[in-house]
Amino acid sequence: MAARDSQEFLKMGLTSAEARRRLAKDGPNEIDHKRRYSVVKLFFSQFASPLIYILVIAGIVTWWLGEYIDSGVIWAAVVVNTILGFWQEFKAAKSLEALRAFLNPKAKVIRDGERKKIALAEVVVGDLAVLESGESIPADGVVVEAKDLTVTEAILTGESVPVVKESYKLQGRAGTSYKNFDKLDGKYKTFMGTMAETGLGLMVVERVGQGTEMGKIATSLVDTKEEKTPLQQKVAGLSRTLAIVVFAAAIVIFLVGVYRGLGLVEMFETAVAVAVAAIPEGLVVALTVILALGMQRILKRKALVRKLVSAETLGGVSVICADKTGTLTEGKMRVVKAVTRLGQQVRGKQSEDIARAAVLCNDQRDPLELAMLAWAKNDLGKKYQGLTDQMKRLDEIPFSPERKYIATLHETRGIKGSKGRLVFLSGAPEVVMDRSRMSKSERAKWDKRLAELGDEGLRLVGFAYKSGVKKLKGGELAQMQWLGVLAFEDPVREGVSVSLRAARSAGIEVKVITGDYLNTALAVLKRLDIYKRKLEGEMIMNGEELGRLAPGELKQRVQKVALFVRTTPQQKLKIVEALQARGEVVAMTGDGVNDAPAIKRADIGIVVSEASDVSKETADMVLLDNNFKTIIESVREGRVIYETIRKVIVYLLASSFTEVILVGGGLLLGLPLPVTAVQILWVNLIEDSLPNLALAFERNEPGVMREKPRKRGASLLDKEMKIIIFVIGLVTDLFLLGLFLILHYRGLPLPIVQTFVFVGLGIDSLLYVFSVKTLRRNIWEENLLDNTFLLVAVAIGFAMLIPAVYWPPLQRILRTQALAAWAWGLLLTLGLVKVAGIELVKWAFLRKGIKGIDPSTS
Repeated sequence: MAARDSQEFLKMGLTSAEARRRLAKDGPNEIDHKRRYSVVKLFFSQFASPLIYILVIAGIVTWWLGEYIDSGVIWAAVVVNTILGFWQEFKAAKSLEALRAFLNPKAKVIRDGERKKIALAEVVVGDLAVLESGESIPADGVVVEAKDLTVTEAILTGESVPVVKESYKLQGRAGTSYKNFDKLDGKYKTFMGTMAETGLGLMVVERVGQGTEMGKIATSLVDTKEEKTPLQQKVAGLSRTLAIVVFAAAIVIFLVGVYRGLGLVEMFETAVAVAVAAIPEGLVVALTVILALGMQRILKRKALVRKLVSAETLGGVSVICADKTGTLTEGKMRVVKAVTRLGQQVRGKQSEDIARAAVLCNDQRDPLELAMLAWAKNDLGKKYQGLTDQMKRLDEIPFSPERKYIATLHETRGIKGSKGRLVFLSGAPEVVMDRSRMSKSERAKWDKRLAELGDEGLRLVGFAYKSGVKKLKGGELAQMQWLGVLAFEDPVREGVSVSLRAARSAGIEVKVITGDYLNTALAVLKRLDIYKRKLEGEMIMNGEELGRLAPGELKQRVQKVALFVRTTPQQKLKIVEALQARGEVVAMTGDGVNDAPAIKRADIGIVVSEASDVSKETADMVLLDNNFKTIIESVREGRVIYETIRKVIVYLLASSFTEVILVGGGLLLGLPLPVTAVQILWVNLIEDSLPNLALAFERNEPGVMREKPRKRGASLLDKEMKIIIFVIGLVTDLFLLGLFLILHYRGLPLPIVQTFVFVGLGIDSLLYVFSVKTLRRNIWEENLLDNTFLLVAVAIGFAMLIPAVYWPPLQRILRTQALAAWAWGLLLTLGLVKVAGIELVKWAFLRKGIKGIDPSTS
């Protein structure tokens, strides 16, 4: 193939018809990931827990001793617990898989002579892919054009230093696979999943999907164990600690019972039942369900949480570092003013020079550049057509946040009055003016004019040009001819002001970080009414001042600063680190590759839906509607998630504490067993399990956004929770032990008395769940009917108590006796008295201003 054909390919790329043919032949550009969960493994993983170990041992021993009914109940407990755990985790895994599908990656290619954005899966061998800083490489391929192109290949090599890429000259090939790709020098090759760090480039795709290096690695992996989140580890650690304590208590109960002459088998079963009842194994399942449901609710609010634990971490956010553009504003830029080198606002054909610069010195990468094109197209009219072909780009210096400009070199053959080549410069006005020919008085006038435009809340881009340039070098970008500026407007998003007030009432600080001028940022913030008082003095810091501060100095001052202007990407990272050093839980918003380090370092990294691939890869949450309001709503959901987790902990541990003390206390008092082993199992698996899972569906926490964020590292089990658990357990034990003593010494048969205690335990757990439903208000202030799942769970629990007491087959298994109607009335009354006691404790906390169990007090 001739060189001319190769050059034609670099301009046109593949045809759409050829791309479709290759896609049909080779299949999509996807890696066949193993399913992130295996149904079989998920099922058998339910057996890997202290609860199941104890139950299995107990089932085997009781069967060997001939206690077939008890053994059957224990094995039934194994089946019930396994099915419940499997079903909930299966649903959670399915939900997470569905959420992952929302991350639909794209790739930029040149087809039919046009730059197109297509689904990553549609990239085919021979495609001409566009590489830009901040974007992921779509496949393996050969670089055929490179402008300051560096690629981070740490995902493959572990080396974090970006690799410089060079152009490979096409020789007799265009849009076909390169046979010696493996032998090609690495400086010419790029690989799927790596990131373009800087610059621009073009790549001919050589391998897609499973044929890529990433595909080979994925194929070689038999299984990858997904690490538990920190929150899951914390809960699992709590469960292990409790298991050790409970196991020790079970041994003591067993030894005391044997010492008192009770049956060996009976005491073994009782000790096992107490141990089983006391281990909150359902907590891990409930945790997964709570987080998965929370992620789905956040998704409905137009935010995608990429990591399970992030849904809970959102609730602890104490500072939001907000990027002004795109979240506080609409991010839909439009040119509203053009000001020429004469310092006059112009319209129509008078602005032709600056419009031409806006078209040519433009990579069409962000809303600002697209707004330039839309304005220039309208301003130039027919002259816009074919301009890029007529003044072909020969070289360029890509835009970078550090340089704050883009420079392009163009040929001018056929352009009337032109002399040699032209270089255009576009970027931050002060940077462009620094490289332009200007007297001090002219510069002063322009500085004043730019300040006026900034006061209007407008974003500014400056332009300059220079003729007679042969090659584009750094030294050529001096003594340029200043053209003027384009002024852009980005309207404030509707509803953001209300959200900012909600953030303040929730104790969340909002710090705005922007690269814009101070006056531009102040104008936007004034429209938002973001702060209670005027921003001035130590509440504002510019990038130059920030750069002079040592980390310790920034840590001392960062708390008072509300607005950071003219900042660099590295300075954004320093701000996040300084806030975290003060113990803040930081959320950082951004959209470009330059924001990635700060986004990754933040506790919650948040990006808009149009963010660069590298930003999305490092972020915890993607705003699907790019709205700041969505962040606040997601924080609320995060707080609800955290409170729901704490409710489940209180409910489960209160039951555990009650049953251990009830049996242990009865033995220490020299009484017969207040409740049998199979009865404890019934309460644990039938009466407690469904209400516990139903609590995961709690959503109504009206006061959750009127409190300060919880402290970093706050314990799941704080002082107030321990008191509530102790009160619930103690009150229950006092009532039931007192009832047991009275009935026992009045001469009632032991099975009748044990049935009283058994039903009392069941009723108590079904009633006090409504007290646990809210830890921030008393029960009479709560809507008890808003959780349908909880109402159904409680109804089922009561329904299952009736056959347990009156149906002969269950009577034989559970060793229960029928109770008179007055007994149910008495037990219901005692249960309600217990709820009143719990509410009295909550009222005491509320009266002291603790607001129930307040995470900020831990």
